[in-house]
Amino acid sequence: MKSILLALALFLSLNCYAIKPVREYVATPDSLGMNYNQRVVRTPDGYDINTWLIRPPTSKDNKTTLVLSYADGGNMSYWLHHIKALTESGYTVVAFDYRGFGKSSDFGINQLNLYYNEFATDLQTVLRWTKDNIKGHKTGVLAFSMGTIVASLALQHEKVDFLIAEGYVYDPQAYVAKVKASRGRDIVLPKGAENYTAKLKGIKCDMLLVAGEKDEFTTVEDSGKIVQLRRNRELLKHSGKHTEGFMAMTKASFGDLYVKELLRFTQKQKH
Repeated sequence: MKSILLALALFLSLNCYAIKPVREYVATPDSLGMNYNQRVVRTPDGYDINTWLIRPPTSKDNKTTLVLSYADGGNMSYWLHHIKALTESGYTVVAFDYRGFGKSSDFGINQLNLYYNEFATDLQTVLRWTKDNIKGHKTGVLAFSMGTIVASLALQHEKVDFLIAEGYVYDPQAYVAKVKASRGRDIVLPKGAENYTAKLKGIKCDMLLVAGEKDEFTTVEDSGKIVQLRRNRELLKHSGKHTEGFMAMTKASFGDLYVKELLRFTQKQKH
């Protein structure tokens, strides 16, 4: 649906430095011909997190599940074309909305916050549910922008087979400084943000970092620093801006070159 792509393009074009949750879905997976199940999982602190489980055609199933940890705007419905490209290539996708987004529980959000630590609790909960309910699969996280912070925090406590992350935030304090210098806005960081960068080395799973050559906020150089922390990390560059990888790496169908690289990477992983 063109409306979904237009909505996504709009959010990607906005400055990537403020949380902009949207409650209403622009579409659901069935509108793009995907079969899905909706589930609600409850976090340890009592929030209901809405999820979609979207499976690939049986003949294409590659026994790999991607849990989508998206950026700071919209909700999971804005990523349906990404999800469709992934499921058509054999991936099972578990999408979810952070608290305060989509159909998940209400949560007070200051839009000037870069992220909330509670979002990591949401991801941890979804990961535990995924591993408990989808057996015989490799399980990884596919994260974008703010979602890379969320994933980095969640993976301090929850193990996965791999992490794929685009627009990776290397240093929240430096990121905030860039926003101040570029846009003149004062972004708020939550408790513990000063310790975030030191935690990146502690992520032991294999990692594929995707970076845009025109990304001024989460640069190729920043991703390179993260890659250098461990030997089991790779860097993939594209020609676009922040989180534009699927668009920049499109040849015959949306994100086909991007997904090809994901398949190459995930097929190497051991379960």
